[in-house]
Amino acid sequence: MTHFIRHYRSLLILCLSFVYSVFIVNTVPAEEIIYQPNQWLQDGIWISDINGSKERRLYNPPLLIKELSIQKGDRYLLGVGNGTDPEVGSDVYLFDTNNLGKGRKNLTYGRYGFVLDAAISRNGDVVFSNSILNQHPDGIYLIQQYEVQEPIPNAEKLYSGPADNVDWAPNGKEVVFSNSNGIFLLDTITREVTQILDYGTRPVFSPDGNRLAFIVITDINNKRLGKIGIISLNHPQEVLILDRDTKKTNALPHYLTWMPDGDTITYGLCEVVPFAPGDTRKRCEYLNFAVSVSDGSNRPIFTNFKGGLRTWEWTRKSFPVEPIAKLTTKWSQLKLKTQNGGTNE
Repeated sequence: MTHFIRHYRSLLILCLSFVYSVFIVNTVPAEEIIYQPNQWLQDGIWISDINGSKERRLYNPPLLIKELSIQKGDRYLLGVGNGTDPEVGSDVYLFDTNNLGKGRKNLTYGRYGFVLDAAISRNGDVVFSNSILNQHPDGIYLIQQYEVQEPIPNAEKLYSGPADNVDWAPNGKEVVFSNSNGIFLLDTITREVTQILDYGTRPVFSPDGNRLAFIVITDINNKRLGKIGIISLNHPQEVLILDRDTKKTNALPHYLTWMPDGDTITYGLCEVVPFAPGDTRKRCEYLNFAVSVSDGSNRPIFTNFKGGLRTWEWTRKSFPVEPIAKLTTKWSQLKLKTQNGGTNE
């Protein structure tokens, strides 16, 4: 009798395990990065661990994503990419990770000329900077989270004047931006602007919101060099400029983001190389590095990704291992509606 009970219990556990494996979707836990690969080699938005061993495509939009932002909690991805006519402008696009087959949603529809950068807050508010005709600075605009799902979201102007890169503070109330005069902090409630530095570009908040990382461009011996700077917002007199190893390349940093640990900054360089030996056309070969805030040491990262990564952000969300069928559908054939009537492509 005891033997029968043991046998029955083992059989029951085996059956339950089989049922669990059939009805539970397998996921990849704690994915590391969502990224745009080298655009000359691969299209789309991808997700992978940092070693590139679990690489797969999330979206295949017919556009080049120049900037990338992820909402805390990973619900929405925000990208800046060329519009239908790159000579007319560039737009802000929203991707919903809860519905991978929905496609992209255009939030700006070419109404703001050339969008330069955009970011999404933890609450789902969107800010973007823009210029008209790619040469006349316009300002910084805000799309409230309740406007995001509208067919044509309304955007209100927060700041008039030149602004290049923008980033949300973790508190969802302040925006940091840069222009040729330095780095500034914008209070989105009072609209007050405070200058942080009179130099630097591409500022990004640390995960705790207490520091900014930025890029410093300097001229040494008639050569332009780019280094990584860090400033404490609690003690703005404390600025740290980290040295870079320029033995292999003098290419300027073009992208910058913090790792979730708050002690490491990752950045990318664009090394201009020929398409092929003897070819006069040029393309970017991206080199990616991580620099430690505590000791300033640099190390290469993403070395297993052919051609390097153009843009990337860190994520903790799990997604199904196999992409859903709609991801292989031609994007020109996807014309879906959001729950409030917004058009997706």
